[in-house]
Amino acid sequence: MPPEPAPQHRDAYIFSGEVRFPHNRRVFATPACPVHIVGKRIVDSHSRTVYRDPVYKVFAAEVKCSGRTVWVLFHGGFASSQEAYVGVRSGDGGRTWKLLLTEPYFGIRAPFSIDSYSGPWTIVGENAAYFVGWCPVCTAHGTVSLTVTLDGGRHFRRYKIPGLTNFRGTGIRVVGDDVTITAKSELRIGPRTRTVTIELH
Repeated sequence: MPPEPAPQHRDAYIFSGEVRFPHNRRVFATPACPVHIVGKRIVDSHSRTVYRDPVYKVFAAEVKCSGRTVWVLFHGGFASSQEAYVGVRSGDGGRTWKLLLTEPYFGIRAPFSIDSYSGPWTIVGENAAYFVGWCPVCTAHGTVSLTVTLDGGRHFRRYKIPGLTNFRGTGIRVVGDDVTITAKSELRIGPRTRTVTIELH
């Protein structure tokens, strides 16, 4: 049997400065990523700080890598039905960074935003990234959106997902041009989960 192909990217989830993986809860870096998170800082393999999150406090962060491309999404808490997230990208292995995504309510400006809240996200290769968003006050029980870049963050496009109104995104999977979003209902009646696939052009 031939070996399985290697994954296109590796994910790491960081809570209070600790990277957590299912197989080892105290691993502080992933071999596929040239950086890791310490508190509000992105730190390289030489323990040098290469980026500092501008928000007041970071409660969690996620790192996803593909080749020399690194995406980091910081989570800085919630207020007024909005999340203080910050999304940055490096295309040179963590040497330089671009601030690309924020919720502007908190006073930190970036060229683009995900939605009022960020949700699950993924990357494909070095240029494509897909972010599920949620707006809890856009209807009585919220709406779901998808924000996509296919050119390394130079441009983003947001798609509304009307089939997930009153739901909140819990997962995302990308196969070719098809993006599948799984979601959990915010209602007490009706189906508890729903899956929607959209084709991007």
